[in-house]
Amino acid sequence: MESIYHSRKDWVEFSNASIYISGATGMLASYLVLFFIYLNEHHNQNISIYAGIRNIGKAEKIFGTYSQRPYIHWIVSDITLPFTLDTQLDYVIHAASLASPQYYGGSPVETMLPNIVGTNELLKWCRSFPVKSFLFFSSGAVYGTVKNLPAISESAIGTMDFLADGNVYGESKRCGEALCHAYFKEYSIPTKCARIHHTYSPTMDIAYDKRAFSEFVSNIVHGEDIVLKSDGSAKRSFCYITDGLSALLKILLDGKNGESYNVGNNKEYVSIRELAELLVSLFPEKKLKLSVSARIESGYQSIPENQSIPLDIKKLNKLGWVPTVTIKEGFYRTICFIEQKNNTIDN
Repeated sequence: MESIYHSRKDWVEFSNASIYISGATGMLASYLVLFFIYLNEHHNQNISIYAGIRNIGKAEKIFGTYSQRPYIHWIVSDITLPFTLDTQLDYVIHAASLASPQYYGGSPVETMLPNIVGTNELLKWCRSFPVKSFLFFSSGAVYGTVKNLPAISESAIGTMDFLADGNVYGESKRCGEALCHAYFKEYSIPTKCARIHHTYSPTMDIAYDKRAFSEFVSNIVHGEDIVLKSDGSAKRSFCYITDGLSALLKILLDGKNGESYNVGNNKEYVSIRELAELLVSLFPEKKLKLSVSARIESGYQSIPENQSIPLDIKKLNKLGWVPTVTIKEGFYRTICFIEQKNNTIDN
């Protein structure tokens, strides 16, 4: 929290503000809630936090005693239903979405609706209750398949088979962005979209998230050899949570209305195999190995991604943001935190 706090000269924009975050128990969104709690607890910002959730028990487990603070208001609802909050808000952050490929094959409708219908409901509400800024959590999946480019900038337009199971997420994020742009053009809603690429943190769900980097972390934590489900040649940009959150907040406060921004760490652009090898090397005392096997999990639908095209974040750089955490430092912190937490629970 201190790292995020010092990424900006001051946070006066949030002083006495009212902020709504949908999907507030998700990995990224929960960190945003925690940051706003931090601003209240340590910097007396007097922020009113309206947290959209589906399960109050899960929220209480994540936020502990802070969940009872008077400045937190739990909004238990389905984001695809009409948004009826009768309170003026300064900022709306729409983060509610099923973001893991494990859901795309078995729950395509539930994957798509929060990004399309949920986005529309929140934007409709903003017509009656004007806000200072609206941030939509989009994804790098919107690019589909891009070819013959030196780097993927926000102007890249890729192809996407919208009937393929693995594309329900990316296609719905495209629709969400289109809605944000349409509401900005027609109704002047101050929308911004963050195209979030691979982001990791100590609170990622390693028990159920079947993305490769999450499975690798689970392997290390449990002392298991890492098994690649491909040849590991595909490359990704991996961004640690503190960099990711400072970027999202930068877009919310300083981004241009009606625009989309890539969010990712282009300095840490490595292959899946290189990441696996690094994680094994970080904990030599575990004496783990790396092997290759075909993926056999039922229901997992991978997203067709660009195999060897780096990410262009110049647009975000122009706002004054640069990533600072390496994958070596970030994944080491992530694994050590999870192991410490597990040891605390066991004891």
